[in-house]
Amino acid sequence: MIEKLVRGPLARHGGLFAVVVAAGLWGLGGTVAGALFDAGADPLEVVAVRTWTSLAGLALLLAWRRRAARPAPPPARGAWVAIVGFGLSVAVANAGLFLAISRLPVAVALVLQNLAPAFVIAWSVLATRRPPAVRVVAGLVVALVCVAFVVELPTAPLHLIDLPGVAFGLITAAAVAAFSAFGGKAAAACGALTANTWAFAISGLLWAGYQVTQGVPALSNSPGLLLAAVGVGVLGTLVPFLLFSWGTARVGVTVAAVNISLEPLFGAVLAWSWLGQRLTFAQIAAGVILLVALIDLQRTRTDVTTSEAPVPPRRRARSAKRDLVSREAVEG
Repeated sequence: MIEKLVRGPLARHGGLFAVVVAAGLWGLGGTVAGALFDAGADPLEVVAVRTWTSLAGLALLLAWRRRAARPAPPPARGAWVAIVGFGLSVAVANAGLFLAISRLPVAVALVLQNLAPAFVIAWSVLATRRPPAVRVVAGLVVALVCVAFVVELPTAPLHLIDLPGVAFGLITAAAVAAFSAFGGKAAAACGALTANTWAFAISGLLWAGYQVTQGVPALSNSPGLLLAAVGVGVLGTLVPFLLFSWGTARVGVTVAAVNISLEPLFGAVLAWSWLGQRLTFAQIAAGVILLVALIDLQRTRTDVTTSEAPVPPRRRARSAKRDLVSREAVEG
């Protein structure tokens, strides 16, 4: 019974907690990154530095694990597809978001990024050929509207929107949905630490190739900004990605992707408490409604991205009985 509890409710609640903490740390990283950009740091250089910092931290953790006589499980042959997809989608999501921010108001870019759950639902419909539950769709719409108010989309200068910026925002959303799916599969196959180490090795290699074309990062001439970017790499990238992939493997892609909507909420709270930015009544109300909508979405016990329909208990019992009879016939 204890084993069922550990693998069931406790594992799910632990996974959900990990995903929520990851969203909070991403919000913290975004707040610090915004301060870095205001100080003159190049956004793409910040992404590259935080990627390399995360890779270094993951490599050290993996080496320590092996020295502690707890070798990480090697990736299985089938896991490599998920690991490569995870690494590529992480690189695309990071680049896409900052390219979108460079062409769009920040509020618009964040709302586009939070379309990721819609991409997950769309993939579910294509894979299962079944429409999603009305409750799930309604919850996602409410969450997206609340995110729009949290980031103050109604007051954003919408005349600054251009089509390439919107395209980068949609690419970011698709990449976030992809790394949610690939990250969960990779972590389930070979562990969160191994999966993230290989994924960030792939992403880090891509950013190294980009930086070669740009020359020595300008951040190297600003020790304070460089140190802050390294901090974003540790607390805003390394730790949340480990938590997110570990949690996704336990709660499913849809629940994990939906909870990314908490990132702007955490970012707004941090900006209010840390940077002294003002929170309006509309932002506070939208934040409360967003929390209620996300809690309601957690109550679903099946991941809408699974390729199989939920099986009723009676049918599961009959199926198990048939399997037992078949095994006895074969063994007899």
